[in-house]
Amino acid sequence: MSSDFSFGFGTVTSPGVGSSLNVSGIVNDLMKIERIPLDRLLAQKTSFDAKVSSLGAIKSSLSSFQSALAGLQSGTSILANKATSSNTAFVTATGTAGSIAGNYSIEVSQLAQSQKIVAAGQADATAAIGGGTSTTLTIDLGTISGGTFDAGTGTYSGATFTAGADPSFDIVIDSSNNTLEGIRDAINTANQGVTATIVNDGDATNPYRLVLSSTDSGSGESIRVAVSGEAALSALLSQNPAGTQNFSEKITAQDANFTVDGIAITKPSNTVTDVVAGVTLGLSAVTAGPVNVSVSQDTDSAKAAIETFVSAYNDLRELINKETAPGIAGATAGALASDSTTRQMLNTIRDVLNQAPTGITGSYTSLSSIGVAFQRDGTLALDESVLNTAIQADSNNVAELFSAADGYATRLGSVTEEMLVFNGTIDSRTNIFKDRINDLEDRQVTLESRLERIEARMRARFTALDVLVASLSSTNTALTQQLDSLNPPSR
Repeated sequence: MSSDFSFGFGTVTSPGVGSSLNVSGIVNDLMKIERIPLDRLLAQKTSFDAKVSSLGAIKSSLSSFQSALAGLQSGTSILANKATSSNTAFVTATGTAGSIAGNYSIEVSQLAQSQKIVAAGQADATAAIGGGTSTTLTIDLGTISGGTFDAGTGTYSGATFTAGADPSFDIVIDSSNNTLEGIRDAINTANQGVTATIVNDGDATNPYRLVLSSTDSGSGESIRVAVSGEAALSALLSQNPAGTQNFSEKITAQDANFTVDGIAITKPSNTVTDVVAGVTLGLSAVTAGPVNVSVSQDTDSAKAAIETFVSAYNDLRELINKETAPGIAGATAGALASDSTTRQMLNTIRDVLNQAPTGITGSYTSLSSIGVAFQRDGTLALDESVLNTAIQADSNNVAELFSAADGYATRLGSVTEEMLVFNGTIDSRTNIFKDRINDLEDRQVTLESRLERIEARMRARFTALDVLVASLSSTNTALTQQLDSLNPPSR
């Protein structure tokens, strides 16, 4: 008698609990059918995830395009001038918008510097100074006038001190910070224009010395310290150029002295922004002779700004076209295939570029007039020779083309802001897709829970069937043996 069984799944040969029934294989095959709705849901979720990611990439590209507009909106990138120095070891020069072309002769006789004063040495930077009585250090900055200065002792005699416009500030020293390190940290934490450090000068007995420096340079930044409280702190830290001086001045606060085309000028800083219009001068060393600074139009900066604008538009256009591609005739479809809202963003920007500004006073009134034009494939291209001619002929006109109230960059700035602003065009579209994803995830949880229950029931039923088949197989074997015993082989 045969021991094979068929249950509509073909002849089963992989054993179950005690039979040849393939329980696991049967359940897995049936569950593939049950999972079809879940698989479709997961495919939908993957599609919406791709849409959100695509919009994120477009938002980033749109931000880059917006950034490329910044210098054009203000006009600074078009009107920028460059300044060059004949000897940067002594004087550096940087040009900005508003500078006037020309040559300037500069001679430096004195550099600006910050005052630096040093206290008497201490044996230990962490040892307490005094008994910990609460003591107030009142520090202010001002100008030392008159008198004489002894370079050997680093002190003044007969001088006066005039406090500056900035108010004085107080530092409280008590038992929690009455060490050299504590005083240093308290002054630095105040961050009021005075910096404190500790220097080890190598002295065998008292090597640790507190050093105070004015943060800013200039003759009006000398330091005065009044001490009220602990005598030991007063003996160490009191500093008045017109009175008691317990610090030694190592570097004197002073202004920069220089001439521009023979005109004598004094400034508190070595970085000078308000002498030559639109030019920042950096004074590095006292000159042995005149240094020439030349200011001219920076056509390279203007060209680079417009090249960046053209490139940013082309990158944005390419990305949007790729992400919204419909996938016709075997082409790859984009994550936002045929999404009209996303494509409309590109159309809006292109419409602005195609509409010439109104009220432009010069002869350059459109992008094409300065060498920027659409190509047959929809990209923008720049003719550098046309642009250079326009900038050299009338840079103000070229700047106005972008920065006027109705200029290209002004209008594009408003358009991109509406798209990028919180809950604007891109955010709104992204939120729609995210809501769909959330709904699908909720449905996914429900479906997965249902499938778990279905699979559990299937396994229970087929396992019971497997046990039944095993039992029938055992009975079949027993009957076969009994029948065989009733029919002994013939001799």
